[in-house]
Amino acid sequence: MSAQPTAPQDSTPLLAIVSSIMDFPALGAASSEDYRRLVQQLDSLCPLQHFAMLGLADGGVHWVYEYRLPQDLKQWLGREEPRLTEQLTQLDEQQGWCVQPVEHVEVQWLLARSVPEQSSALRLLLECLAKRLHETQAGTQLAGQASPLMQRDPNWQQKIEKISRIMRLAHSLPQQALLSQLEAVLRQMLAVRDMLLIRQGNPRLEAIYPAQLSHEADFIGGLCHSTNGVERCELGMHWYSLPLRQQQQYFAHLIISTPQPLEADDRLFLDFLRHQLTLLLELKRVRQQLDDLNSEESINRRLQQLRQTNLRLQKQLKQHQELERRLQFNALHDPLTMLPNRALLMNHLHHAMTRYRRYRAAGFTLIFLDVDHFKQINDALGHGAGDQLLQELGKRLQSCIRQNDMVARLGGDEFVIYLDNSQQEEDVSPVLNRLVGRVAHPFRLQGNELTITVSLGVASVSEQITDVSELLHQADLAMYQAKRNGRSRIVNYSEACRESVGSPEERLVNALREGRIVPYFQPVIRLEDSCLTALEVMARWITEEGELKDAFDFIPLAEQCGLIQELDQQILSRTCQQLKRWLPVSGPGRFKVALNLSGKHLANREHILQLVNIMEEEGVMPSYFIFEFNERELSRQSADSLTSLHELRAKGIQISLDDFGTGFSSLNALFHFPVDYIKVDDSFTHRMLNSPKDLALIRAMRDICQDLDFTLVVEGIETPQQLQKLIDLGCTMGQGRHISPPLPGADITPLLGQAGMA
Repeated sequence: MSAQPTAPQDSTPLLAIVSSIMDFPALGAASSEDYRRLVQQLDSLCPLQHFAMLGLADGGVHWVYEYRLPQDLKQWLGREEPRLTEQLTQLDEQQGWCVQPVEHVEVQWLLARSVPEQSSALRLLLECLAKRLHETQAGTQLAGQASPLMQRDPNWQQKIEKISRIMRLAHSLPQQALLSQLEAVLRQMLAVRDMLLIRQGNPRLEAIYPAQLSHEADFIGGLCHSTNGVERCELGMHWYSLPLRQQQQYFAHLIISTPQPLEADDRLFLDFLRHQLTLLLELKRVRQQLDDLNSEESINRRLQQLRQTNLRLQKQLKQHQELERRLQFNALHDPLTMLPNRALLMNHLHHAMTRYRRYRAAGFTLIFLDVDHFKQINDALGHGAGDQLLQELGKRLQSCIRQNDMVARLGGDEFVIYLDNSQQEEDVSPVLNRLVGRVAHPFRLQGNELTITVSLGVASVSEQITDVSELLHQADLAMYQAKRNGRSRIVNYSEACRESVGSPEERLVNALREGRIVPYFQPVIRLEDSCLTALEVMARWITEEGELKDAFDFIPLAEQCGLIQELDQQILSRTCQQLKRWLPVSGPGRFKVALNLSGKHLANREHILQLVNIMEEEGVMPSYFIFEFNERELSRQSADSLTSLHELRAKGIQISLDDFGTGFSSLNALFHFPVDYIKVDDSFTHRMLNSPKDLALIRAMRDICQDLDFTLVVEGIETPQQLQKLIDLGCTMGQGRHISPPLPGADITPLLGQAGMA
C-alpha cells in the first residue's frame, strides 16, 4: 500500500457499490426491490452468472434468495448440511465460483459465480455483504431496551453514523486526507492526542499515517501485538493499540493516545472503528491491485508470460485431473477385474436402500456368486491362470446384467451382483438363467480349456431389512448353503440358511476354536545364489468343506469383528511349534521366520508382552522372528507404537515394513520407525517390466536400503523374467510363486538344508 495513493477519477465503482452494500437492510425488512437492486449492483461490476443466499433450517436447505441458479446445481449441492458444506467447498475458483460463509441466523452461505478474471472483486463484495448481514443481525440485538450502551450514551448511534459518513469519503479523498479527517473527528469525540496507523514488519516499522512518527520506533513497536490489543499508560498518556486483520492475516496497527482512560462504551466504539478501518484499508489495497491488474500496461507486461505458461499449466491441469480420476477409480474398483469393489458396492447399496425406504417400490436383489473349487484351479494351473479366469468371469457376468445393475468383486473368487428394481422371482430368474448359461461355456486359460461351476446365493430386500450389510450377509449365507447342498446350484435365502450355516463371524470363531486356522510358509531367498534366508508365515483357513481359504478372504473379517489379535497369537503359537520341529534338521544354517501382524498389537505394552510370552512358553528364541507390519496401518498408530517397536527389537525381534509404497507415510516412515527390512509391494513387481516408473521406484529403494543399511525384500516374483530383472538390478532378497508358493510346514523340511545366514 503506497503512502498517498490518489484515486483515479473513474475508479470509484467498487467502493460506491461497497458503500451501497453496507446500506442493505436487515433481511426481515428487505423487499424484493432491495434484492433486485443488490444483484443489479453486483452485476454492474462483476457480470453475474449465478447468485444466491442460502440458509439451513430443520427441514434442510432454505434458499433465502436466488438469481439464475440452475435446478441441477441445487440438487447437486444436496439438502443435508454436511453434504452441502462439502459440495460448496469443492466449487472451483478457477471457474469463477465464489463461496462466502456468513454469521447470520437466516443466511449461512453466499454463493456467486462470475468470470474468473473478476473473482477477486466478487470475493471482496461478498465479504462486505456478509459483514453487512452480520451487522444487521447484531444491530437488532443492540436495539433492545436492556442494552447498557444505549443507556449510558444516547448519542452512540450518532457517533457511529458520523464515522460511517467519513468512511464513505474513501472513494473521493486521497488516503492521507481521509485519515486526517478521521483523526480530527477522534480528537473531538474521544479527546485523542495521537492517532497512528503503522505496519510492523521485519526489521522496521512502516508509517502509514502520519508520514513521520513523533515517537521512537522502539516505543511504538512495544505497543504492537499482532493478535491482541494492548493497553498501556506511558509518557503521561493512555495508549490503545488494536491490530487490524483481514482474512486472519495481520497487516496494520491502529494506535491512539488519550489523557484520560476510555470508558466501556468508548472502547466498544473504538472496536467498531477498527472494523471499519480494516475494511477501508483492505478496500483501497484491493482497488489499487484491481486497477493495476486491469491496466493496459500491466496486461501488456504480463501477456507474454501468460502465453508462455499457458500450455504448461494446461498440461499440468490435465495431468492432475487424470491423476485424480485414476486415484478415485482405483479407490473404488478392483485392480484385477476393474469391477466395482466392496466400497463402491456398499455406497451403491446405501443409496438403493434409501430409495427403497422412501418409495417402497424400487426393490432390489443381491446375488452372491462364488467359484467352486477355485483353489484347485490355482494350484493346478497357477495364479496367473486363476487371475485370467477371474477377469474373464467378470466380463461374462457384466454381459448378463442390465444398465442399472452392477457387478462387484469382493475379493478372491467372490462376486456380488446387484439387480435394480428386481424383487420378484419373475424379475430375477432371467438374470440367473443368463448367469448360469454363460458361465457354463468353457474358458480358455493359457492354452487350456476349462469348465467351471459356481454357487449362487440370492437375497431380496424386504421391510424387515434394516441395513444393507444384513442383506449382503443373507446372500452370503444362501451361497454357503448352496455349497453345502453340493455346489453348482442356486439357493434363495431363508431362515434355514442361517440355522445351518451360521454367520461368517461364527464360522471364523469356530475355526479358531477348532484349530482350523493354520500357518503356511513361503520361502524368501537371497537372489544372487538362491539361498533360503527366511520363511514368511501366511495364515490359511481350512473350511468345514475342506477348502483352503487365503488370508485375504478372512483377515478383514477378523479385523472387523475383533478377532485379529487372537488369530495372530494362535498363528504365532503354531509357528513356534513348527519351528521347534525344524531346528533339529535344519543343520548349521540360520533362517528367519517372518510373521505379518496387525498394528493393533502395538497399542500398549501388554499386547507386546503377550507375544513375547508365547515364544517363551514354546521355548523358541525371539531372535528367530521378524515381525512385519503394514506401512499404511503402522502410519495410523499412536506415538506408543514407536515405544513398542523399540521394545520388540530389544528382545531380539527384527522389524519389517510390509507393502512399502502403497501408503502415505512413504520415505518418512523409514526415518520415523525402527525397521530392519523393507518389503516392496508386489504390485510394483508385477508392473515393473512394462512400467518405467515402477522399475525406477524399485531401483531407488535398492539404493536407499544400501545407503541406510536396510535389507530390501521384493515380493510377488511370478515369472523368470521378473526374477532375472531383479538380479540384474542387484536386489538382495525376494519371494513369489515363481520361487515357491506358500507350503505347509512338512513340505518346508527338505528345503532347510539350503538355508544360509540372513
